[in-house]
Amino acid sequence: MQPIIRCFIIDDEAPAHVLLERYIKRVPYLLVVGQTYNAVDALFEIEQAKPDLIFLDIEMPEMTGIEFLKALPASRPNFPRPAVVMVTAYSEYAVQGYEHDVLDYLLKPTPFERFMQTINKYKARQGVSTAPVTTPDSTPNIPTAEPVPAPIAESELTEPAGQKGNFFLVKEDKKLIRVAPSDILFVESDSDYLTIHLSERSILTYMTMGKLESMLPADEFLRVNRSYLIRLGAIKEIDGNLITTLNGKRVPIGVTYRERVMDVLKRMMR
Repeated sequence: MQPIIRCFIIDDEAPAHVLLERYIKRVPYLLVVGQTYNAVDALFEIEQAKPDLIFLDIEMPEMTGIEFLKALPASRPNFPRPAVVMVTAYSEYAVQGYEHDVLDYLLKPTPFERFMQTINKYKARQGVSTAPVTTPDSTPNIPTAEPVPAPIAESELTEPAGQKGNFFLVKEDKKLIRVAPSDILFVESDSDYLTIHLSERSILTYMTMGKLESMLPADEFLRVNRSYLIRLGAIKEIDGNLITTLNGKRVPIGVTYRERVMDVLKRMMR
């Protein structure tokens, strides 16, 4: 039986958490024992979580991933120093990472196959067999490697004829999911990935914000900063430079977007 590998995620971007959690849940001997959106909190929370493996972003506010590595305590009798995997969009940090004895360096967006290479590398370092786990009937229960979803083809984004804006399809992993614009609360972007937050769930998909905007009714959605698009009907309140959505998400209005945002909001109040 494979020993459980306890994983901890440190990243300031929600889509990165979603993707890593999805990968970890696919592998039966991996377990998420904690996650934080900044490295300062992580320094204290890992004391309780005691992870074996940390997935660490580099570019974060307050404390960068490199600074976290320098502050991470050495191994102690009751808590061996976890192995660290850097997960970042910036390849220039690789040399610095290896100077701190990181296990591996993953570039975003990371395909599942590449993620599994890192897990096998960790197992090899620990002296654990990298052969797939098998159930009593000898059927492997580790999923076959899958690439991260490819960019969505035009044929995969459809609307019913004569009913533009009623719904569209987005690709998540291998599934096509029907999304109605009226169900969207807000959309969050991270490079070429979007997290579409609905009333009941969130969807992570490979798509640019501009592409999604072209598929949505222009009079129902508002781009409030470079990374966020909000449905006007999902705005709960506005406090100074912050918009709060119906599910409690607080989104800042970007400086370059403020004039247009305020014009739209004023028209809503007339």
